[in-house]
Amino acid sequence: MAKRKVEEESDSDIDVSSTDSESEDTPVQQPPQPQQDEEMEETVNVDFDFFDLNPSVDFQATKNFLRQLLGDDSGEFNLSGLADLILTDHSVGTSIKTEGVESDPFALLSVVNLSANLTNPVVKKLVEYVLGKTKNKTEFNIMLKKLLGADEKKKVKTGLIVSERFINMPVEVVPPMYRMLLEEMEKAEDAHESYEFDYFLIISRVYQLVDPVEQGDPDSGKAKKKKISTSEPKAIEMDYFHMEDQVLEEHANYKGVFEYSNENKQETDSRRVFTEYGIDPKLSLILIDKDNLAKAVVEMANQFPAPQ
Repeated sequence: MAKRKVEEESDSDIDVSSTDSESEDTPVQQPPQPQQDEEMEETVNVDFDFFDLNPSVDFQATKNFLRQLLGDDSGEFNLSGLADLILTDHSVGTSIKTEGVESDPFALLSVVNLSANLTNPVVKKLVEYVLGKTKNKTEFNIMLKKLLGADEKKKVKTGLIVSERFINMPVEVVPPMYRMLLEEMEKAEDAHESYEFDYFLIISRVYQLVDPVEQGDPDSGKAKKKKISTSEPKAIEMDYFHMEDQVLEEHANYKGVFEYSNENKQETDSRRVFTEYGIDPKLSLILIDKDNLAKAVVEMANQFPAPQ
């Protein structure tokens, strides 16, 4: 059953191919090109339907979203196990589709109870990964250890928010998804046991703008960096795959940007596409308490209102 419908106007077509599909025949999503032929652009009206998560339909798409979300380090995780946790019966969350409940989602937002699953190997690996990444951010790391340590029973509960979508999905669809998530957590039959969280951990991606890479000799398989003559040091610029992350960071208790541990050899084409456009993806971690998340959701709706 659809939760609600939003008609979205876009100045360009939505790319409905997932960046991280397991099929070798699936084309790689490319970042938006800064210069496009304006004559080729047209307005496309798309109806987005909001659905409950559907374990029987959304499993493979959820794995693909997780692979995309976890970037170059996705190979370190049991994506099937994590997808199962997200799509458990009576789980809360929302998917966005355009061709009915049986179609693949274009976006997904859900939450996993980390505190209740700390002994689960899937969650245990994720916690170890996050603690390892934040080890040089002392206060952030200490807080995560307090929240996610498995040695003692925790009165404070932490949820993992999983939010991912196709790269050209408009950010305006996100505020209603977050609003519905908060409402569902509050109204769930087992709300107190499963969804009464004190903190939320959000894994996301940002990117650093770097010098683009020019194509080299196609037969050599090598590319060369574009040389830019300048005597001034170039400032590091960061930007967001998920624009709502800016709002979440403003309200976050802790946040950080980290390098991936691996350059995923299986995703060489995807990595090359980003590099050619001067984009170097990085891991983003955000820890936010429930009151600040509620404030952030209100701010999201103000900054990214749905079209009338």
